[in-house]
Amino acid sequence: MDTLQQRIVDRIEQIEPALVELGEFIHQHPEIAMQEHACSAACADFMGRHAFDVTRGVADLPTAFSAATGAADGPVVGFLSEYDALPGLGHGCGHNLIAIAGIGAGIGLAAVAAELGGRVTVFGTPAEEAIGGKVFMARAGLFDGLAAALGAHPTTVEASCPTVEGSGMVLACQELDVAFHGQAAHAAADPYNGVNALNALIEVFNGINALRQHVKSDARIHGVINDGGQAPNVVPDYARGSFMVRAATIAHMTELLGKVRAIAEGAALITGATLEWTITAPASADMIVNLPLARAVKRGSDLVGLALQEAVAEAAAGSTDWGNVSYVAPSVETTFPILDGVCTWHSREVVEAARSPMGYANAVLVAKAMALASLEVLRSEELRADIRREFEARVPAGGRELALGVAAR
Repeated sequence: MDTLQQRIVDRIEQIEPALVELGEFIHQHPEIAMQEHACSAACADFMGRHAFDVTRGVADLPTAFSAATGAADGPVVGFLSEYDALPGLGHGCGHNLIAIAGIGAGIGLAAVAAELGGRVTVFGTPAEEAIGGKVFMARAGLFDGLAAALGAHPTTVEASCPTVEGSGMVLACQELDVAFHGQAAHAAADPYNGVNALNALIEVFNGINALRQHVKSDARIHGVINDGGQAPNVVPDYARGSFMVRAATIAHMTELLGKVRAIAEGAALITGATLEWTITAPASADMIVNLPLARAVKRGSDLVGLALQEAVAEAAAGSTDWGNVSYVAPSVETTFPILDGVCTWHSREVVEAARSPMGYANAVLVAKAMALASLEVLRSEELRADIRREFEARVPAGGRELALGVAAR
Protein backbone atom coordinates (compact mmCIF):
# COMPACT_ATOMS: atom_id res chain seq x y z
CA MET A 1 0.00 0.00 0.00
CA ASP A 2 1.06 3.57 -0.55
CA THR A 3 1.08 6.13 2.27
CA LEU A 4 -2.52 7.31 1.89
CA GLN A 5 -3.87 3.80 1.64
CA GLN A 6 -1.96 2.77 4.75
CA ARG A 7 -3.26 5.75 6.70
CA ILE A 8 -6.83 4.77 5.86
CA VAL A 9 -6.31 1.16 6.89
CA ASP A 10 -4.52 2.19 10.07
CA ARG A 11 -7.37 4.51 11.02
CA ILE A 12 -9.98 1.79 10.60
CA GLU A 13 -7.87 -0.62 12.62
CA GLN A 14 -7.59 1.97 15.39
CA ILE A 15 -11.36 2.14 15.74
CA GLU A 16 -12.05 -1.57 15.09
CA PRO A 17 -12.83 -2.42 18.74
CA ALA A 18 -15.25 0.49 18.95
CA LEU A 19 -16.88 -0.53 15.65
CA VAL A 20 -17.44 -4.04 16.93
CA GLU A 21 -18.87 -2.66 20.16
CA LEU A 22 -21.27 -0.50 18.14
CA GLY A 23 -22.26 -3.48 15.98
CA GLU A 24 -22.91 -5.51 19.10
CA PHE A 25 -25.07 -2.76 20.59
CA ILE A 26 -27.22 -2.65 17.45
CA HIS A 27 -27.47 -6.45 17.42
CA GLN A 28 -28.53 -6.60 21.05
CA HIS A 29 -31.08 -3.80 20.63
CA PRO A 30 -33.03 -4.82 17.50
CA GLU A 31 -35.43 -2.12 16.37
CA ILE A 32 -37.75 -2.48 13.39
CA ALA A 33 -38.31 0.02 10.59
CA MET A 34 -38.82 3.64 11.68
CA GLN A 35 -38.39 2.65 15.32
CA GLU A 36 -34.57 2.55 15.30
CA HIS A 37 -34.28 5.36 17.84
CA ALA A 38 -31.56 3.88 20.05
CA CYS A 39 -29.54 2.41 17.19
CA SER A 40 -29.75 5.52 15.02
CA ALA A 41 -28.70 7.67 17.96
CA ALA A 42 -25.79 5.33 18.76
CA CYS A 43 -24.54 5.58 15.17
CA ALA A 44 -24.97 9.35 15.00
CA ASP A 45 -23.25 9.80 18.35
CA PHE A 46 -20.38 7.64 17.13
CA MET A 47 -19.91 9.87 14.09
CA GLY A 48 -20.00 12.97 16.25
CA ARG A 49 -17.26 11.60 18.48
CA HIS A 50 -15.11 11.20 15.38
CA ALA A 51 -15.35 14.84 14.31
CA PHE A 52 -18.18 14.53 11.78
CA ASP A 53 -20.85 17.21 11.57
CA VAL A 54 -24.07 15.31 12.27
CA THR A 55 -27.56 16.27 11.15
CA ARG A 56 -30.33 14.14 12.63
CA GLY A 57 -33.82 13.62 11.31
CA VAL A 58 -32.94 14.31 7.68
CA ALA A 59 -35.67 13.95 5.03
CA ASP A 60 -38.21 14.30 7.87
CA LEU A 61 -37.32 10.78 9.04
CA PRO A 62 -36.69 10.81 12.80
CA THR A 63 -34.27 7.87 12.65
CA ALA A 64 -32.26 9.04 9.63
CA PHE A 65 -29.10 11.13 9.78
CA SER A 66 -26.21 12.44 7.73
CA ALA A 67 -22.68 12.98 9.03
CA ALA A 68 -20.12 14.88 6.97
CA THR A 69 -16.53 16.03 7.12
CA GLY A 70 -13.77 17.15 4.76
CA ALA A 71 -13.40 19.94 2.25
CA ALA A 72 -16.36 22.21 1.68
CA ASP A 73 -16.07 21.88 -2.10
CA GLY A 74 -14.85 19.09 -4.31
CA PRO A 75 -16.04 15.52 -4.92
CA VAL A 76 -18.25 13.94 -2.27
CA VAL A 77 -18.29 10.23 -1.46
CA GLY A 78 -21.23 8.79 0.45
CA PHE A 79 -21.44 5.61 2.54
CA LEU A 80 -24.85 4.20 3.41
CA SER A 81 -25.47 2.47 6.74
CA GLU A 82 -28.58 0.52 7.71
CA TYR A 83 -29.60 -0.57 11.19
CA ASP A 84 -33.22 -1.75 11.15
CA ALA A 85 -34.08 -5.27 12.29
CA LEU A 86 -36.67 -7.81 11.18
CA PRO A 87 -39.93 -8.04 13.15
CA GLY A 88 -39.94 -10.99 15.50
CA LEU A 89 -36.47 -12.14 14.47
CA GLY A 90 -33.91 -9.43 15.09
CA HIS A 91 -30.86 -8.97 12.90
CA GLY A 92 -31.53 -11.85 10.55
CA CYS A 93 -30.23 -9.74 7.67
CA GLY A 94 -27.10 -8.46 9.39
CA HIS A 95 -27.91 -4.77 9.31
CA ASN A 96 -25.79 -4.23 12.39
CA LEU A 97 -22.82 -5.12 10.17
CA ILE A 98 -24.04 -2.88 7.35
CA ALA A 99 -24.08 -0.03 9.85
CA ILE A 100 -20.50 -0.44 11.03
CA ALA A 101 -19.16 -1.16 7.54
CA GLY A 102 -20.38 2.21 6.23
CA ILE A 103 -19.34 4.05 9.38
CA GLY A 104 -15.90 2.47 9.41
CA ALA A 105 -15.35 3.27 5.74
CA GLY A 106 -16.37 6.88 6.27
CA ILE A 107 -14.07 7.40 9.24
CA GLY A 108 -11.22 5.70 7.41
CA LEU A 109 -11.56 7.88 4.32
CA ALA A 110 -11.91 10.99 6.48
CA ALA A 111 -8.29 10.49 7.56
CA VAL A 112 -7.13 11.73 4.14
CA ALA A 113 -10.18 13.28 2.42
CA ALA A 114 -9.63 16.92 3.30
CA GLU A 115 -6.07 17.06 1.99
CA LEU A 116 -7.33 15.62 -1.31
CA GLY A 117 -10.02 18.29 -1.53
CA GLY A 118 -12.76 15.72 -0.99
CA ARG A 119 -15.69 15.35 1.36
CA VAL A 120 -17.10 12.29 3.12
CA THR A 121 -20.73 11.79 4.12
CA VAL A 122 -22.09 8.83 6.05
CA PHE A 123 -25.86 8.42 5.76
CA GLY A 124 -27.91 6.62 8.37
CA THR A 125 -30.68 5.05 6.30
CA PRO A 126 -33.63 3.57 8.24
CA ALA A 127 -36.36 1.14 7.30
CA GLU A 128 -34.76 -0.82 4.47
CA GLU A 129 -36.85 -3.85 5.43
CA ALA A 130 -40.15 -1.99 5.25
CA ILE A 131 -41.02 1.40 3.77
CA GLY A 132 -37.60 2.11 2.24
CA GLY A 133 -36.04 5.07 4.01
CA LYS A 134 -33.56 5.67 1.19
CA VAL A 135 -36.43 6.55 -1.13
CA PHE A 136 -37.47 9.47 1.07
CA MET A 137 -33.84 10.53 1.43
CA ALA A 138 -33.40 10.43 -2.34
CA ARG A 139 -36.56 12.51 -2.79
CA ALA A 140 -35.09 15.07 -0.38
CA GLY A 141 -32.02 15.37 -2.61
CA LEU A 142 -29.58 13.99 -0.04
CA PHE A 143 -27.74 11.85 -2.58
CA ASP A 144 -27.68 14.41 -5.39
CA GLY A 145 -24.19 15.37 -6.49
CA LEU A 146 -22.40 12.39 -4.96
CA ALA A 147 -19.39 11.25 -6.94
CA ALA A 148 -20.04 7.77 -5.56
CA ALA A 149 -22.42 6.02 -3.15
CA LEU A 150 -21.19 2.84 -1.53
CA GLY A 151 -22.50 0.19 0.82
CA ALA A 152 -21.94 -3.44 1.76
CA HIS A 153 -24.37 -6.25 2.58
CA PRO A 154 -23.48 -9.44 4.45
CA THR A 155 -24.24 -12.77 2.85
CA THR A 156 -22.97 -16.34 2.67
CA VAL A 157 -19.71 -17.78 1.39
CA GLU A 158 -21.02 -16.96 -2.10
CA ALA A 159 -20.36 -13.23 -1.55
CA SER A 160 -19.01 -11.23 -4.48
CA CYS A 161 -18.60 -7.68 -5.72
CA PRO A 162 -20.81 -6.98 -8.78
CA THR A 163 -18.04 -6.19 -11.28
CA VAL A 164 -19.57 -7.69 -14.45
CA GLU A 165 -22.63 -6.77 -16.45
CA GLY A 166 -25.70 -8.48 -15.04
CA SER A 167 -24.35 -8.98 -11.52
CA GLY A 168 -25.71 -7.32 -8.41
CA MET A 169 -29.19 -6.97 -9.86
CA VAL A 170 -32.41 -6.53 -7.87
CA LEU A 171 -36.04 -6.32 -8.91
CA ALA A 172 -38.08 -3.16 -8.88
CA CYS A 173 -41.00 -3.64 -6.51
CA GLN A 174 -44.27 -1.97 -5.58
CA GLU A 175 -46.27 -2.96 -2.50
CA LEU A 176 -49.99 -2.26 -2.47
CA ASP A 177 -53.31 -3.20 -0.91
CA VAL A 178 -56.41 -4.00 -2.94
CA ALA A 179 -59.68 -3.80 -1.01
CA PHE A 180 -63.31 -4.02 -2.03
CA HIS A 181 -66.43 -2.72 -0.32
CA GLY A 182 -69.69 -4.56 -1.00
CA GLN A 183 -73.05 -5.17 0.66
CA ALA A 184 -73.64 -7.72 3.40
CA ALA A 185 -76.61 -10.06 3.14
CA HIS A 186 -77.71 -13.46 4.43
CA ALA A 187 -75.94 -15.97 2.24
CA ALA A 188 -78.96 -18.32 2.21
CA ALA A 189 -82.04 -16.17 2.80
CA ASP A 190 -81.37 -13.22 0.45
CA PRO A 191 -77.95 -13.45 -1.20
CA TYR A 192 -79.36 -11.51 -4.16
CA ASN A 193 -79.37 -8.40 -1.95
CA GLY A 194 -75.64 -8.72 -1.31
CA VAL A 195 -72.54 -7.52 -3.15
CA ASN A 196 -69.73 -9.97 -2.49
CA ALA A 197 -66.46 -8.16 -1.82
CA LEU A 198 -64.59 -11.45 -1.47
CA ASN A 199 -65.68 -12.53 -4.95
CA ALA A 200 -64.16 -9.32 -6.29
CA LEU A 201 -60.86 -10.00 -4.55
CA ILE A 202 -60.80 -13.58 -5.81
CA GLU A 203 -61.31 -12.27 -9.34
CA VAL A 204 -58.19 -10.13 -8.85
CA PHE A 205 -56.21 -13.29 -8.11
CA ASN A 206 -57.80 -15.00 -11.12
CA GLY A 207 -56.96 -12.06 -13.34
CA ILE A 208 -53.35 -11.96 -12.15
CA ASN A 209 -53.05 -15.69 -12.81
CA ALA A 210 -54.34 -15.13 -16.34
CA LEU A 211 -51.87 -12.29 -16.79
CA ARG A 212 -48.88 -14.47 -15.87
CA GLN A 213 -48.84 -16.09 -19.32
CA HIS A 214 -48.29 -12.69 -20.90
CA VAL A 215 -45.54 -11.12 -18.79
CA LYS A 216 -41.77 -11.20 -19.14
CA SER A 217 -39.89 -13.93 -17.33
CA ASP A 218 -38.48 -11.47 -14.78
CA ALA A 219 -41.93 -10.40 -13.56
CA ARG A 220 -43.18 -11.49 -10.14
CA ILE A 221 -46.67 -10.83 -8.76
CA HIS A 222 -47.63 -12.30 -5.41
CA GLY A 223 -50.29 -11.63 -2.83
CA VAL A 224 -52.26 -12.80 0.18
CA ILE A 225 -55.81 -12.31 1.45
CA ASN A 226 -55.75 -10.34 4.69
CA ASP A 227 -59.51 -10.13 5.21
CA GLY A 228 -62.06 -12.28 3.43
CA GLY A 229 -65.14 -12.05 5.62
CA GLN A 230 -66.19 -13.22 9.06
CA ALA A 231 -68.78 -15.98 8.57
CA PRO A 232 -69.68 -18.27 5.66
CA ASN A 233 -73.41 -17.50 5.94
CA VAL A 234 -72.87 -13.76 5.48
CA VAL A 235 -72.02 -12.25 2.10
CA PRO A 236 -68.72 -10.46 2.80
CA ASP A 237 -69.10 -6.71 2.53
CA TYR A 238 -65.34 -6.13 2.83
CA ALA A 239 -62.27 -7.96 1.58
CA ARG A 240 -58.63 -6.92 1.38
CA GLY A 241 -55.48 -8.39 -0.07
CA SER A 242 -51.83 -7.28 -0.02
CA PHE A 243 -49.74 -7.62 -3.17
CA MET A 244 -46.22 -7.06 -4.46
CA VAL A 245 -45.56 -6.36 -8.13
CA ARG A 246 -41.95 -6.84 -9.26
CA ALA A 247 -40.03 -6.62 -12.52
CA ALA A 248 -36.47 -6.16 -13.79
CA THR A 249 -36.82 -2.39 -14.23
CA ILE A 250 -38.94 0.21 -12.55
CA ALA A 251 -40.35 1.20 -15.95
CA HIS A 252 -41.53 -2.35 -16.65
CA MET A 253 -42.81 -2.71 -13.09
CA THR A 254 -44.84 0.49 -13.48
CA GLU A 255 -46.36 -0.85 -16.70
CA LEU A 256 -47.20 -4.13 -14.98
CA LEU A 257 -48.72 -2.26 -12.04
CA GLY A 258 -51.09 -0.55 -14.46
CA LYS A 259 -52.27 -3.94 -15.72
CA VAL A 260 -52.91 -5.14 -12.17
CA ARG A 261 -54.89 -1.95 -11.54
CA ALA A 262 -56.99 -2.68 -14.63
CA ILE A 263 -57.68 -6.19 -13.34
CA ALA A 264 -58.84 -4.76 -10.00
CA GLU A 265 -61.08 -2.25 -11.74
CA GLY A 266 -62.53 -5.05 -13.85
CA ALA A 267 -63.22 -7.13 -10.75
CA ALA A 268 -65.12 -4.21 -9.27
CA LEU A 269 -67.11 -3.81 -12.47
CA ILE A 270 -68.20 -7.45 -12.76
CA THR A 271 -69.15 -7.83 -9.09
CA GLY A 272 -70.56 -4.39 -8.33
CA ALA A 273 -68.14 -3.87 -5.45
CA THR A 274 -66.27 -0.62 -4.90
CA LEU A 275 -62.50 -0.74 -5.33
CA GLU A 276 -60.11 0.75 -2.78
CA TRP A 277 -56.56 0.83 -4.25
CA THR A 278 -53.79 1.80 -1.82
CA ILE A 279 -50.07 2.13 -2.50
CA THR A 280 -48.65 1.18 0.89
CA ALA A 281 -44.98 2.15 0.42
CA PRO A 282 -42.79 3.90 -2.14
CA ALA A 283 -41.68 1.73 -5.02
CA SER A 284 -38.22 0.21 -4.85
CA ALA A 285 -36.29 0.59 -8.10
CA ASP A 286 -34.00 -1.89 -9.78
CA MET A 287 -30.27 -1.52 -9.10
CA ILE A 288 -28.09 0.22 -11.67
CA VAL A 289 -24.67 -1.08 -10.69
CA ASN A 290 -21.87 1.33 -11.55
CA LEU A 291 -19.23 -1.06 -12.87
CA PRO A 292 -16.18 1.26 -12.74
CA LEU A 293 -17.01 1.98 -9.10
CA ALA A 294 -17.61 -1.72 -8.36
CA ARG A 295 -14.25 -2.64 -9.85
CA ALA A 296 -12.57 -0.11 -7.59
CA VAL A 297 -14.25 -1.80 -4.60
CA LYS A 298 -13.01 -5.18 -5.83
CA ARG A 299 -9.46 -3.83 -6.07
CA GLY A 300 -9.79 -2.60 -2.50
CA SER A 301 -11.12 -5.99 -1.40
CA ASP A 302 -8.20 -7.77 -3.01
CA LEU A 303 -5.74 -5.36 -1.40
CA VAL A 304 -7.00 -6.01 2.14
CA GLY A 305 -7.44 -9.76 1.65
CA LEU A 306 -11.24 -9.97 1.71
CA ALA A 307 -12.02 -13.26 -0.04
CA LEU A 308 -14.87 -12.87 -2.54
CA GLN A 309 -16.20 -15.10 -5.29
CA GLU A 310 -15.86 -13.92 -8.88
CA ALA A 311 -18.94 -12.03 -9.99
CA VAL A 312 -21.28 -13.65 -12.50
CA ALA A 313 -24.36 -12.41 -14.30
CA GLU A 314 -27.48 -13.83 -12.68
CA ALA A 315 -31.19 -13.17 -12.54
CA ALA A 316 -32.39 -10.60 -10.04
CA ALA A 317 -34.32 -11.91 -7.05
CA GLY A 318 -35.06 -9.63 -4.09
CA SER A 319 -35.70 -5.89 -3.87
CA THR A 320 -34.16 -3.01 -1.94
CA ASP A 321 -34.38 0.77 -1.65
CA TRP A 322 -30.71 0.87 -2.71
CA GLY A 323 -32.07 0.69 -6.25
CA ASN A 324 -33.63 4.14 -5.91
CA VAL A 325 -30.28 5.59 -4.85
CA SER A 326 -28.66 4.13 -7.97
CA TYR A 327 -30.98 6.25 -10.14
CA VAL A 328 -29.75 9.50 -8.58
CA ALA A 329 -26.06 8.77 -7.83
CA PRO A 330 -23.41 6.33 -9.09
CA SER A 331 -23.84 3.37 -6.77
CA VAL A 332 -22.54 -0.01 -5.75
CA GLU A 333 -23.51 -2.35 -2.94
CA THR A 334 -20.92 -5.08 -2.58
CA THR A 335 -21.42 -8.17 -0.44
CA PHE A 336 -19.18 -9.88 2.08
CA PRO A 337 -19.32 -13.31 3.71
CA ILE A 338 -20.32 -13.87 7.31
CA LEU A 339 -20.78 -17.65 6.98
CA ASP A 340 -18.49 -20.41 5.73
CA GLY A 341 -21.45 -22.08 4.04
CA VAL A 342 -24.86 -21.20 2.65
CA CYS A 343 -28.18 -20.85 4.44
CA THR A 344 -31.65 -19.39 4.12
CA TRP A 345 -31.48 -15.65 4.70
CA HIS A 346 -33.71 -13.82 7.20
CA SER A 347 -33.20 -16.74 9.56
CA ARG A 348 -31.98 -17.50 13.07
CA GLU A 349 -28.73 -18.76 11.57
CA VAL A 350 -28.08 -15.30 10.14
CA VAL A 351 -28.91 -13.69 13.49
CA GLU A 352 -26.08 -15.67 15.05
CA ALA A 353 -23.67 -15.10 12.14
CA ALA A 354 -24.29 -11.34 12.35
CA ARG A 355 -22.46 -11.23 15.67
CA SER A 356 -19.84 -13.89 14.97
CA PRO A 357 -16.10 -13.23 14.87
CA MET A 358 -16.18 -13.87 11.12
CA GLY A 359 -19.05 -11.44 10.67
CA TYR A 360 -17.32 -8.61 12.52
CA ALA A 361 -13.90 -9.30 10.96
CA ASN A 362 -15.25 -9.20 7.42
CA ALA A 363 -17.38 -6.14 8.12
CA VAL A 364 -14.17 -4.33 9.05
CA LEU A 365 -12.39 -5.69 5.96
CA VAL A 366 -15.17 -4.51 3.66
CA ALA A 367 -15.06 -1.11 5.37
CA LYS A 368 -11.37 -0.92 4.43
CA ALA A 369 -12.15 -2.04 0.87
CA MET A 370 -14.82 0.63 0.39
CA ALA A 371 -12.60 3.32 1.87
CA LEU A 372 -9.72 2.38 -0.42
CA ALA A 373 -12.04 2.39 -3.43
CA SER A 374 -13.24 5.84 -2.43
CA LEU A 375 -9.66 7.02 -2.13
CA GLU A 376 -9.29 6.13 -5.81
CA VAL A 377 -12.40 8.17 -6.54
CA LEU A 378 -11.09 11.24 -4.73
CA ARG A 379 -7.63 11.27 -6.24
CA SER A 380 -8.45 10.17 -9.81
CA GLU A 381 -10.31 12.63 -11.97
CA GLU A 382 -10.23 10.04 -14.73
CA LEU A 383 -12.02 7.45 -12.57
CA ARG A 384 -14.63 9.99 -11.53
CA ALA A 385 -15.24 10.77 -15.19
CA ASP A 386 -15.60 7.06 -16.01
CA ILE A 387 -18.05 6.63 -13.13
CA ARG A 388 -20.09 9.62 -14.23
CA ARG A 389 -20.18 8.51 -17.88
CA GLU A 390 -21.37 5.06 -16.86
CA PHE A 391 -24.05 6.57 -14.63
CA GLU A 392 -25.37 8.96 -17.27
CA ALA A 393 -25.38 6.26 -19.94
CA ARG A 394 -27.31 3.72 -17.89
CA VAL A 395 -30.04 5.79 -16.24
CA PRO A 396 -32.88 5.77 -18.79
CA ALA A 397 -34.88 8.83 -19.73
CA GLY A 398 -37.55 9.39 -17.09
CA GLY A 399 -35.96 6.84 -14.80
CA ARG A 400 -35.05 9.31 -12.09
CA GLU A 401 -38.64 10.52 -11.89
CA LEU A 402 -39.96 6.97 -11.60
CA ALA A 403 -37.39 6.11 -8.92
CA LEU A 404 -38.33 9.19 -6.91
CA GLY A 405 -42.03 8.46 -7.27
CA VAL A 406 -42.80 11.76 -8.95
CA ALA A 407 -43.75 10.37 -12.38
CA ALA A 408 -47.36 9.73 -13.32
CA ARG A 409 -48.48 6.20 -12.50
